[in-house]
Amino acid sequence: MANSEYEYVKREFEFDRRLPPSNWIVVRIDGCHFHRFSKIHAFEKPNDKNALRLMNDCATAMLKKFPDIVFAYGVSDEYSFVFREETEFYHRRESKILPLCVSYFTSVYVMKWKDFFPNKELKEPPYFDARAVCYPNLKTIRDYLAWRQVDCHINNQYNTCFWMLVKSGKSEQEAQLALKGTFAKDKNELLAQQFQINYDDEPAIFRKGSSVYREKVETTVKIDDYKNPIKRPQLKITVAHVDIIGPEFWEIHQDILREGKFMHEFVKKSAVDRMLPPCNWIVVRINGCQFDQFSTFHSFDKPNDETALRLMDASASLMMERYPDIVFGYGFSNEYSFVFHDKTELYQRQESLILSSCSSYFTSLYMTKWKELFPHKELMQTPRFEAEALCYPKLKIVCEYLSWRQAECHAGNQYNTCFWMLVKSGKSEKEAHEILKGTLSKDKNELLFQQFQMNYNNEPAMFRKGSCIYRHKVEELAEAESGYNGTASERWDVKVDHVDLGPGFWRKHSWIMSNCNK
Repeated sequence: MANSEYEYVKREFEFDRRLPPSNWIVVRIDGCHFHRFSKIHAFEKPNDKNALRLMNDCATAMLKKFPDIVFAYGVSDEYSFVFREETEFYHRRESKILPLCVSYFTSVYVMKWKDFFPNKELKEPPYFDARAVCYPNLKTIRDYLAWRQVDCHINNQYNTCFWMLVKSGKSEQEAQLALKGTFAKDKNELLAQQFQINYDDEPAIFRKGSSVYREKVETTVKIDDYKNPIKRPQLKITVAHVDIIGPEFWEIHQDILREGKFMHEFVKKSAVDRMLPPCNWIVVRINGCQFDQFSTFHSFDKPNDETALRLMDASASLMMERYPDIVFGYGFSNEYSFVFHDKTELYQRQESLILSSCSSYFTSLYMTKWKELFPHKELMQTPRFEAEALCYPKLKIVCEYLSWRQAECHAGNQYNTCFWMLVKSGKSEKEAHEILKGTLSKDKNELLFQQFQMNYNNEPAMFRKGSCIYRHKVEELAEAESGYNGTASERWDVKVDHVDLGPGFWRKHSWIMSNCNK
């Protein structure tokens, strides 16, 4: 960390929020605006099997990536992931668990899209929000899963009737009126009498949703000298479409969750969400997860890859278009901070939804813009981002937070510039670390100048100062329809800049933080 006067903003305002111990943790991921997304991509109604199989593939990847997930249940554009009750994943820090899970899920969704829709272009970035809910015992966790499967049945039965009516010629409004006040029995009769459909014969993936879990299977590990197979039990991830409300499934699979009793109506009440305090500026800081490995895997230039930084900036610019309550963004390396104005009511200030949707959308943008910035590099590994939300009661503290991040940018980049110049000159990474140990900023500048004839202050501002993103007013000349005389109109464009974030910047750009309605 840079030793600066601004570090108090971390010490005094950043706190770890840990989920209670000895509780099962459920992370429920939900598609954002998927009604529109499914329409744009022409998903089949009432169910698109390829879209559901894509969701299931993402869930399978989650179980492979995170061994503490013991069970997952999904329906439509929703998936619930159950972490074992004794998990210490990220020390049970909610602000780490939520964005990391939803970011990885989003990343896999985009990466695998072509596997399930080879003839459909991804027309807009998908993204998801998420929330974490804690359940104190096995009874409540099984009741939670039963509740989600009951919802699956109710919604799918309604949607099956609705879309059959629409396909038969009724308008959507007429279909809604025809189904108003009907019970399950009525819907079954409607399907049988009008469309000769037995609802119980519909595919189980539609009626029961998808359960993803590990089960022991006998696997041949080798053949002995007498040509006999030697088998060993191994854990295999399975996707099944079965009843999880009754006891039969759990009796067969006692190693997933142990026996419990059932009553699933009340579990919804356990989902208490944390609201961020009103009249506080909210900063959502997004950080690349294991990006050292990711950058090495994709051969990013060291110490800075300008194209990779431009990709971060492009993603951040589009974040401002999606979230008009973001008034400012600052980023460097694989990190970006987004400042939401103090009056924002995004998601009614629910922390889990703000964090998860921001990290998911940023991940989706990063992946969908990759080809544009790296046309000759295949995306070989799924990027993922974690996020945390910080609240500051005064604008002065927000500005000092941003100054602290810029001080970190300078200190980190100066060190990395020296380090990689030494490595490129023939030193080992260990030797480079030893040479730089205990050096001050002045020492690093001298090292660069004397050994490599480099003036650090002449390095690109993007590397030294990071990137700030904000809206600025652009005047346009609107031509009159019947002549050349026009009138000036204005619009607000997103601008990327690489400048000092000292008091002079804020005086010159006073509208950024004050004109929150633009």
